[in-house]
Amino acid sequence: MGRKVRPAMHGLDALGARLKQIRLQSGRSQMMLAKLIGFDPAHGYKYILRLEKGQVPNPTLRTIAACLEACGAQWQAIVDVLPDTGAVSAPPSPKSSIDNRKSEIPLPAASSPQSSIDNRKSEIPSAVPEPSPAAPRRRDHRPLREQLRARRIEQRDLRTRRFWSGVKQVDEATAALLRSLRVPSRLHRSYLAFARSCCSTSDALEAARPEVAERALARLIPPAVAQGLDRGILAQIQSACAQVFHPQSSVG
Repeated sequence: MGRKVRPAMHGLDALGARLKQIRLQSGRSQMMLAKLIGFDPAHGYKYILRLEKGQVPNPTLRTIAACLEACGAQWQAIVDVLPDTGAVSAPPSPKSSIDNRKSEIPLPAASSPQSSIDNRKSEIPSAVPEPSPAAPRRRDHRPLREQLRARRIEQRDLRTRRFWSGVKQVDEATAALLRSLRVPSRLHRSYLAFARSCCSTSDALEAARPEVAERALARLIPPAVAQGLDRGILAQIQSACAQVFHPQSSVG
């Protein structure tokens, strides 16, 4: 059975072109950048090449943040080309839903007395068949190394999907907060960039102790305040991020 096809993200070409521009401005080669962010330079440059061409389908914010840090850039350098997490389909109109419910209501059909007797006969329950035994699980005949590799890929894909789902929730919560507080639209991008950096930090410290994650997130606020953002709004965005990525610690 094949893997489930996920919808591709939009805007990866623009993001890759911006990352390449930042790398060239910093004077670093693809191999040097791969080494700085922790990849094997002999093979990691190929990933950097694909990332800059927009050919990495689901790049993690952790990798993007590492590239920016290695080139001496900030999130604000790519905030206008961040990839889209997927379009949300519009809800159906009330009229269409009413029409659908009407079409689901069965119309009574005219029947003769004989047909009604036959229908009652057909309603008499027959003997319930016994459930068939579950089919035996197919044995995986692949070598153990291939099985472990496939399991790692599956876990990585699951983590990536869960991460971008959390990012989408934080983005929506941040946008709603900014609208409710009537924050000027010219500042929305900066607040959303701060929310993305909180998501990346929270995901990177998923297995760390709560106090370690809290200290790392707290260090993100002073630079944002220095850029003119409101400390109270930043704290609310950080709290929303914690509720999505660390629900257990946020409850306590």
